Order: sequence, then structure tokens, then C-alpha cells
Amino acid sequence: MIEKTSTGKYRVRVDMGRDLHGKRLRNTKTVPTMREARALEHMWAEMARTDAVIRDHMRFDDFVIQYYLPDKEKHLRYNTVRRYKLEIKKRLLPAFSHKYLEDIKQRDIQALLDSCDTRNMAKVSRDVLRQILNMAMKYGYVKQNVAALTYDFPERAIRPEDHNGTWLTSFEQHDEFIEKIDNQLFKTVCVLGLSLGLRKGEIFGLDWEDIDLDHRVVHVKQTYVMEGSGYKLMAPKTAKSDRYIPLRYVATEYLKDLYESRGEPTGAVVINKYGYRASPNKCAERWTEYLQKHDLEKVSILNMRHSFATACVNAGMDIVKVSRMLGHTQISTTVSRYVRYKVDDIQEEFDRLSVGQKRD
Repeated sequence: MIEKTSTGKYRVRVDMGRDLHGKRLRNTKTVPTMREARALEHMWAEMARTDAVIRDHMRFDDFVIQYYLPDKEKHLRYNTVRRYKLEIKKRLLPAFSHKYLEDIKQRDIQALLDSCDTRNMAKVSRDVLRQILNMAMKYGYVKQNVAALTYDFPERAIRPEDHNGTWLTSFEQHDEFIEKIDNQLFKTVCVLGLSLGLRKGEIFGLDWEDIDLDHRVVHVKQTYVMEGSGYKLMAPKTAKSDRYIPLRYVATEYLKDLYESRGEPTGAVVINKYGYRASPNKCAERWTEYLQKHDLEKVSILNMRHSFATACVNAGMDIVKVSRMLGHTQISTTVSRYVRYKVDDIQEEFDRLSVGQKRD
């Protein structure tokens, strides 16, 4: 649009479309003559038309690098973005980097999923791709998210019960295991992991100020996670991760003794030999070495959380309460991924049910 101003000059206004957030873009400029105004209007209109054509044909790799990853880096934690980047680099870019977004077809995605070694690997690939194409659809690059269609996945692998380490299914087993630990750092990690079911970052993020030893309750309100170039204390993973967990008597007594032996300190509960908050990854590596050296059950820090959940359920605790203590947003997560049973436990349960029954 060209309009004459009160000073006799000409103001040019041309709509240039919208940015990636839907905000309207408009170029405006005042020039001395109508001839210049028409030339400028024509140039801007052509630029807007050309840009629209280019936007219709964005390559997959360009979209990921220019828009998807920068957006995720603004809103997600470092570790989450790192996992997305790894998935994109290993599988999505090799499969789709040469394609325009609108040229990615259902058969291409199925071929990618068929090439994955495991069902979980295929699902992760599909989920990340679905996120990318959701954003592309939102910004007008594709009309349909083909990653949201139905696909065949590799068969679920049947793994041995101890494929990711040993888990302990009762609090009695927890106490017996903790008694075997003669290293204060590792013993503290075990007490917090097995008695509270904390995530790794929550164990190392716990401060003495978060523990009420008199009322035997712990407030989980922060986590210690890798963020950029180093570890940082941050808010918990989700809103439900900010929670209160009761302490077992045996754990309370251990923490009381530890608190007094250190001179009633403040700050981090899990500390290294220099008195600073311990590194989760370094401690996890040393913990694995410690277990091997002392020929102990291979209970990983991750499996301490699973062991806690299973022990709670085996002790008769309601699954809703267990889920709340774990900080899960959905009970289904607790049931399907965290509570695990051993054949011996099931056999013992049958034996208890059989007590007093007549035999045929």
C-alpha cells in the first residue's frame, strides 16, 4: 500500500507474512517520489512471495537446526536436549536430512523404524520425529504430521530379570544390603536411595535443611543435574516431584548420627572427601567399582528407586501413595516401570494365602 503524507512524501507499507510465532510482519518506509514508492512496493512484495515459496520447501535438517533445536534449548533442560540431539544425529538426520519436510512419507518413517534394533529405540525415534513435524505443521511447512500415523515396531525383547542390575524387593533386604556398606559416602547414598526412592539428582541435591529429623520427613524440592558446562541445583523434574516423603526409623537413626558426627552442618547431605556436594556421575562410577571390588549385589543408583517402589508395594502400601512418594505424574508409570516382582516373592505370597487351607 502506498499513501501520500502531509509533507508530500510517500509512505510504503507491505505485509511480509508472519514470523514463526505467528506475529504479523510489515515493512514500512517513506520515500520522496511516487516512482521510488512503487519500485519499493514491488521489491518488498516479491521478497514476501519468494519467502513464502521458500518456506513451503524447508529441508528437514535446516528446520531442525534453525528452529526445532533452538526452541528446545530455550524451554528444556540440558540433559533432555542432549538426548534429543543424540537421537537426531544418530538416526533422524541420516534418514531425512536430504528430504524436504513435505516429502517425508509414511513408508520412509516405517523404514527408519524397521532399521532400529529394539522396540524402545524405534519408539524414541518416532517420538522425537513426531515433535519435529508437529512444530513444522504449526509453522505451516507441512499440512499433516505423518509421524503421528500408525506404525509397526520391533518385537519387545524378552530380557532376564537382572538385565539392568539387581533390585531388592523388601525393606529387610534393603537393611541387610546397607549393613554391608563400609564407606560413608556410599552408605549415605544407599540410605537415601533405598529408603526414600529418590532420583539420582534428588539424592545429590538434598540439603540438611530439607530433612526434619524430629518429625521423620524429607522435603524433596531440588535436584542436582548437569546443565551446560557443569552441575546445577534446579527445581525438581515436575510439579509433583516437589514432595514430602516419610523416613523409616532405621534411616532416621542413621541420618541423626551422621548429622551429629559432622557437627550439625548445613547444605549438601551427600558430600565428597573435600566437603563439597558430590558429583552424581563420578559417584555412580565409583559405586560400580566398589560393588565389584567387594563382591556385592549389583544394585545401581537407578535400581535403588525401583527397589524402594517394589518394597513399598510388597509391604502392602497403596500404589497411589507409592506413586506420590516417587513424584510420578501418572500412576501407570509406577506400575509399569518401577514396581518389579521376583518369582520368590510371588511364591511367598501364595504360601501365605495357602496357610490354613485344607489340602485335597
